[in-house]
Amino acid sequence: MPRTDGQNTQEGETFIFTSGPPPTVALSDQLLNDFEIGDQRKIQWVKTIIDGSDSWSHVNKYRQKSNTSGAMEYSVVFRLAEQYLIRGEARAQQGDLIGAKEDLNKIRNTAGLANTTALSKSDILTALLQERKVELFTEMGHRFFDLKRTNQLDAALTVVKPGWNTTDRLFPLPESEISLNPNLNPQNNGY
Repeated sequence: MPRTDGQNTQEGETFIFTSGPPPTVALSDQLLNDFEIGDQRKIQWVKTIIDGSDSWSHVNKYRQKSNTSGAMEYSVVFRLAEQYLIRGEARAQQGDLIGAKEDLNKIRNTAGLANTTALSKSDILTALLQERKVELFTEMGHRFFDLKRTNQLDAALTVVKPGWNTTDRLFPLPESEISLNPNLNPQNNGY
């Protein structure tokens, strides 16, 4: 729920724009190309703004960019789709490949896609990570944490984030906290 009545999601405020070029951020071509043909999520959750020959896309999961007379949109922290994807990954890690595929297919079918063709544990885990990418984009930093958890952060971000360093995977420890508790030393590398 927003902090004050009439305020809507910070996500909408951050990601929605009505003209180009975007003031802060747009969806990358890489993400847009990661959606399969016929994926209803791309159709429903992506909006493209065209200005002459230029075009930019923004997330359309959030519909309210600014404040309204009463809050019309809340930020979603947990969604059922995420729970299926979490369980699917856990099942795959435990060797329950049939159960993992069932969870993965539940999400794919809801998006208008056919069942996965993944067969091996490795392929199913890769398919689940891909599904998380297109299902949870712009939601609570899921992609960053997925890449970090699967040890793929450096490989993915070195290419698309100029100046990315492997030490960027950790935030700095606040100096005020280190002063209160010297056992927190040493500071994380890179800071």
